[in-house]
Amino acid sequence: MQRIIETMGSIAKVEKLETLSANILENTLVLKEIEPFPGYHGANLPSGYNPTAVYLVLKKKASTVRIKRITQGIQKFFKHDFDGSPAEICVNNDIFYCIRLRNFVNYEILPDLQKAYMHENLKFMKKKKISGDGIIEIKKNFELEKMAEGMYKDLEDPLMFYLQIPKHLNWSLFKEITTSIKHNLDDLSFDGALGAIYMKEITEVVRIFARDMTVDDLQKIRERYLEELRKY
Repeated sequence: MQRIIETMGSIAKVEKLETLSANILENTLVLKEIEPFPGYHGANLPSGYNPTAVYLVLKKKASTVRIKRITQGIQKFFKHDFDGSPAEICVNNDIFYCIRLRNFVNYEILPDLQKAYMHENLKFMKKKKISGDGIIEIKKNFELEKMAEGMYKDLEDPLMFYLQIPKHLNWSLFKEITTSIKHNLDDLSFDGALGAIYMKEITEVVRIFARDMTVDDLQKIRERYLEELRKY
């Protein structure tokens, strides 16, 4: 029997970001990802898969509930599909509060989408030039299916999987461990990120982005993480 889990949580990752200059409202700050899923060097993405994400940078922080409520309201009338999630980005020690947009058709819809958020009294930061690696934390909804013990697949994104780990890691340690694992798994290409999923308790996970992953492949990756974590 298929067990579907609908819940919330967060994903932390590092991406190269820069200021988007076209297809935005005048003097507003929007950041775009330059190289989505930088750890993934496998075969081409499946036809129709769109990894594009942009971040509408807010003038001040808004609560997760408020952003989700506003986003749900906009999705009911907006003529194009999109996903919107609250996010925080740290670039060069500066913190930016954002709405992460994904699964949209093209950049041309962004001004109208910005206007829709502005009509709900969300204000955007003024445009500035930003370029560099950003540590990003995204608050998002999950629709998951349990594949095996400690292993879940994302039912909304066929290239996303989540492997349970026993403890929370800071980004530096996670990057070190992931680099070590990838060097010893030459036959498996994936991009890794940190995650926390709200179940009965907070479940710490590694988000795996990859194409053509089998349960055995995922089990091999998870075992390597568990093996590395025993050292700490």
